[in-house]
Amino acid sequence: MRVLVVDDDPAFRRALSTTLAALPGVEVSGTVASNAEAKAFLSEREVDVITLDVVLREESGLELIPWLQKNCPRAIVILVTSGSRHEARTAVDALFLGASSLILKPSGPDAPLTLRRALEAELAVAAKRLATPVPTGAGRFILAERREVIAVGASTGGPPVVLELLKALPTHFRTPLVLTQHMPAFHVPFFADLLARQSGRDVRVAADGEVVLDGIVYVAPGDRHMTLHRPRGTLSIALDDGPMEHGCRPAVDPMFRSVAATCGRAAVGVVLTGMGVDGAAGASAMRGHGAPIVVQDRVTSVVWGMPGAVVAAGAADTVVPGPEVARHIIRWTASEATR
Repeated sequence: MRVLVVDDDPAFRRALSTTLAALPGVEVSGTVASNAEAKAFLSEREVDVITLDVVLREESGLELIPWLQKNCPRAIVILVTSGSRHEARTAVDALFLGASSLILKPSGPDAPLTLRRALEAELAVAAKRLATPVPTGAGRFILAERREVIAVGASTGGPPVVLELLKALPTHFRTPLVLTQHMPAFHVPFFADLLARQSGRDVRVAADGEVVLDGIVYVAPGDRHMTLHRPRGTLSIALDDGPMEHGCRPAVDPMFRSVAATCGRAAVGVVLTGMGVDGAAGASAMRGHGAPIVVQDRVTSVVWGMPGAVVAAGAADTVVPGPEVARHIIRWTASEATR
């Protein structure tokens, strides 16, 4: 669980971040002292929880909440404030505005233990909320933008869904796709050939150093991770036989991580049916860089392991039946990218 601490008191900010960092499953993504610093941080990185002091130096944390609701709708806001009358009123206003809960700053010799227990209780509630599946069509409002690549991960039950996806994309859709499908190495060339013949698209097994071109579907070869990089400014494919991840090579996570680092928001992530959790961490990385993520729903998945893990990680922008995945890709991709 990624947490941002917003508090203008350096001593308490340090105490709060230290306490949070000591809790299992919690990562302190950053600490800031003002609304402006919080906005700047959250414009570049995504977090799950924000602890917010309602009274900051010369400003109110209250002013940040409407911005958070618009720009970070999935983030859970926990107010951390003193027990003064003024701050209590402001805290109540903040709760009406949409803050999740309230923690009073403790004092006295037992303050560290009291703070830890309060944070543990609130974060346990937050974890349950974050693990709740995103309803179909829910999530951020996503504009159609120029996308450099569509990154797709799939495993058990994936091949027919991938084929259905490719067939549903219009012929003028030219944004390249990179696909990691868990599959024995021997079968990959046949899989790519079948996709090409039945979808009518240019599908090929990716080669190391290959430049990513419009209109091509690149399939990760057997037993090698496929990643993207940009040597000399040109988006290209890199293959490697690094360690397995989640017992797989190729794995979805290395591909997604590289897409996040190389393309940022100029990408769309797709996680289809599959066993295990491969893709969840990578999807979180992509979404953290601004890329939207669509996952296949439980009903149409043969195994809802991989897409379910993305939802549990809070990284899904929408959860839809397999036949509707292509529609969201098209909707999120500007016409200039479908050249």
